Amino acid sequence: MSKAVVATEDSAPSFFGWLQVEKKVGQELQRLAIKHPSAMGTLLYLMNNMGRNNALAVSQAVIAQKVGIGRQAVSGAIKLLSDHKFIEVVKVGNLCVYRVNTRVAWQGKRGERFAHFTADVIAFEGEQTGIDLDEKTQLKQVPVLEGAERVLIGNEPIDPPDQQEMNLP
Repeated sequence: MSKAVVATEDSAPSFFGWLQVEKKVGQELQRLAIKHPSAMGTLLYLMNNMGRNNALAVSQAVIAQKVGIGRQAVSGAIKLLSDHKFIEVVKVGNLCVYRVNTRVAWQGKRGERFAHFTADVIAFEGEQTGIDLDEKTQLKQVPVLEGAERVLIGNEPIDPPDQQEMNLP
């Protein structure tokens, strides 16, 4: 049985431990840091927490808390970063996935293009409602076949059990 892992404020992603940045982008990053420090802080947060796919699904409220800026500043930073092609924002319902442009920074294959990707998702405990993470009640489990048991999918005919197959006291 897998155990739920809760991200705390001290949690650090277990990624590579290195990050590559395109040298040609250095001057743009320098200008971004001087003119828009909130956007630079937001970009660095995304870069430091993304996986090898350059993508991260995290709420703007968590980014704001981690970067130490306001929620509106993060919203403006995300728009600026997206407009200037530092990142792209992919919407999945109400969820936003932020993907750092691979011409800016990467941890996996450089310049990869995608139609489908995975993302590291940060679900911060403080944002959850209706979930008691300390509750000891087990979640319902999918039944597991044991021994000579078999799955019956439809109405296939089966022989009745033999008395020897049944463990009767």
